[in-house]
Amino acid sequence: MAARRLAPLAALLLAAACGQGSSLDQRLLRVATQGDRRKVNELLAKGAHVDAVDEDGWTPLLWAAAHGNEDTVIALLDAGASRQAVTRREQQGPLTLAAKWNRVEVVQTLLRRGLAPNQRDNIGWSALMWASLQGRTDVAGALLDGGASINFVDSDGNTPLILAARRGRLDTVKLLLARGARADVRNVDGETAKSLALADDYPDVAALLP
Repeated sequence: MAARRLAPLAALLLAAACGQGSSLDQRLLRVATQGDRRKVNELLAKGAHVDAVDEDGWTPLLWAAAHGNEDTVIALLDAGASRQAVTRREQQGPLTLAAKWNRVEVVQTLLRRGLAPNQRDNIGWSALMWASLQGRTDVAGALLDGGASINFVDSDGNTPLILAARRGRLDTVKLLLARGARADVRNVDGETAKSLALADDYPDVAALLP
């Protein structure tokens, strides 16, 4: 479902990039969304740039990660794709994009390949912050296994637990607590995970929190 929602966006942005860069680069950007590792390798062999970018700064690796194309991600990393690539607007790298779109296998692959688990985006959030907000419990677990900071704090004092609690993400809250998340952290407004869960009418979540 998520991949289908993302596809029109991919087509729109790639269409906007027409005329920029070589036709091989444009084809590589398009193929990266499709999960065809053979075509990716063919285009790279013909001279397509592994870090080609569209007008929003998306590289083939970013598109492949967002679409959950693990084989393509591996092929691009093997070809030397930059692990530091980020989207121009949100400053989000492949790990955050994979986390946001619930691509757990890609998250695991990227972490095994050494991507930094606590990289911040333009609002100061890590991949775990996004996974917690959206209730991506399996992704959150994979990120924690890969070294993500469970008590990561953004500029407003929010933690992954606070974000999960305020959205009523029961299973994610359970996971974070089981893995050692601090429930006593207060954000800049003085709110805790429990107070926010109560304020937003998630009594089942609040009941889990001290």
